[in-house]
Amino acid sequence: MIELGEKNYTKATEYFAKAISLMPYQDHVNSEQGLYLDCLAQAYCRLGDLAKSRQEYEKITSLTAGRTGWGDIYAKSFYMLGKIAAQQGDKPRARDNYQKFLDLWKDADPGLPEPADARKRLREIEN
Repeated sequence: MIELGEKNYTKATEYFAKAISLMPYQDHVNSEQGLYLDCLAQAYCRLGDLAKSRQEYEKITSLTAGRTGWGDIYAKSFYMLGKIAAQQGDKPRARDNYQKFLDLWKDADPGLPEPADARKRLREIEN
């Protein structure tokens, strides 16, 4: 996380990939799998590797254990998948992911910027 914070994204991807490889997959409800996958996906995104970032966010959406403890990361992964799909020109996939994010987030913290941004982006896609 230090490397990610210091914008050393290549080093961050190396460290997060190694950490994830050493973790048991979905071992319990409080598993930190989603947290590490999210950080790895962020690092890839900041490096401009949208394909690898998308793969990591998609892994988060497939997790079952850990959603209780890391539900925000699970929900936000759909938001990020929407942004990535939009950048890649895939409007239908972007629309689906933004909508899934908004459906999951509907009763959560309304003051955070992601829901408003997702609604705005969804309107832009639909127009």
